[in-house]
Amino acid sequence: MIKFKLDNRTLALLHAQVNLSETFNHSLRTTPRRDVLAFRLKVERSKTDTHFTVELGTERHTLTLTNSKKMHLKLADFIEEIANGSVDPSTSPESLPALHANRRYGTFDVEHKQQVFELVRTGGAISLDLGFEQPIYLAVHRNKTRSGITTIMGIGVKSPRTKCFTVYGTDVELYGMVVESINHLAAAATPAAHAA
Repeated sequence: MIKFKLDNRTLALLHAQVNLSETFNHSLRTTPRRDVLAFRLKVERSKTDTHFTVELGTERHTLTLTNSKKMHLKLADFIEEIANGSVDPSTSPESLPALHANRRYGTFDVEHKQQVFELVRTGGAISLDLGFEQPIYLAVHRNKTRSGITTIMGIGVKSPRTKCFTVYGTDVELYGMVVESINHLAAAATPAAHAA
């Protein structure tokens, strides 16, 4: 089944446009074939809530949300649900993509921390799934002559964000520097609309 999605640029625009009373034109795209579906968004903002009208072809859908910081993410979920049709209740929740309002990026949990610490101690390579579309790839080379490591990490394929550095110290100090660098890379890779 083809799924239409809002891209990061459109999410960033929605973040700004939910605070304005205006009509905007946008489009949704499919990932593999890049099919385009245009829609019109009318925003009517008041002091306490905002009324949205989404016009998709001949269809017209309305939504009223209480003014909040993450309101644009709920609107994005609403628009994608309109474009893709309502969710089939027989589908398992695990196979559904996370809603924009519920997505978490850069979740560096205990399991990831243990994997990274073991990697710092022994060297090697892993990929860390921190909630992004692509995993963070991490490669660590242990230096033989001195207590240190050379680290290469990156995220993305088409235009990847990468980091490469060599550091020296104890395993705990090295681990701290690698974790800090992973957090910086995750912050840079977080879509702008979700970072706010």
